[in-house]
Amino acid sequence: MFKTLSFENLQQKAPSIFTSEGAAHTSKQYKHISTIEVVNGLMKEGFMPVKAMQSRTRIADRKAYTKHMLRFRHVDTKPTFDGLFPEIVLVNSHDGLSSYKLMAGLYRLVCSNGLVAGDTFRQVRVKHQGDVVSNVIEGTYEIVHEANRALEHADSMGAVMLSSAEKLIFAEAVHQIRFDGEESLAKQAIAPAQFLHHRRYQEQGKHDLFSVMNIAQENVIRGGLRGIAKDAQGYRKRVATREIKSIDQNNALNRAIWTLAEKMMALKAS
Repeated sequence: MFKTLSFENLQQKAPSIFTSEGAAHTSKQYKHISTIEVVNGLMKEGFMPVKAMQSRTRIADRKAYTKHMLRFRHVDTKPTFDGLFPEIVLVNSHDGLSSYKLMAGLYRLVCSNGLVAGDTFRQVRVKHQGDVVSNVIEGTYEIVHEANRALEHADSMGAVMLSSAEKLIFAEAVHQIRFDGEESLAKQAIAPAQFLHHRRYQEQGKHDLFSVMNIAQENVIRGGLRGIAKDAQGYRKRVATREIKSIDQNNALNRAIWTLAEKMMALKAS
């Protein structure tokens, strides 16, 4: 049995899950349903929370309504032979700016890494109107199908071997995705090949597409890649990539890297 989060854990990691009313500026059509009510409904269906986080805000009045993300795993779920769990990713906020969003995810035991499936997999959105809890639960079962499809795609990626040149092409695309629209010292300092650096011995010498994607994704999300760049005055500075803590950016980067891997797989098959 995998480890699940208690209500106390959820309160510590993402207190906005428990907010009992919507923000003052929400419209009359907005129906506030605390996310914990949805969590309770999903738990009754056997979907247990395994990870929770919420966005940061410097404005104290917004903390109770800020965006939060949870990952769920069904009690009957067992890992595949290579240590993958299908998961449901739920995103919501209580500020009236976000509907409930459900996405397919995978969790990889070897690196404690949570993935989000890309653009080829459908999402479900549930507005804060009507029977929200029932609609989210219904949407969850639709996403279960997508998560199982993601497992199949992961298996297919694992059978695709990349040459050193192809791995570097993949890394160059990941570099572009990570620093898209950003002009920073980190963008100058970090070479694309650094996104291929494995973080644990089990990943050493891996050339299959799924492993390469996982290594690159983890390097993007967890940050910590280091390099040296020159600042505006021409001085050399040591810089490091930051961990991605924004929920929206985390999901966007996750989905973009998965979609990139899907395109690479399609190219290799053609």
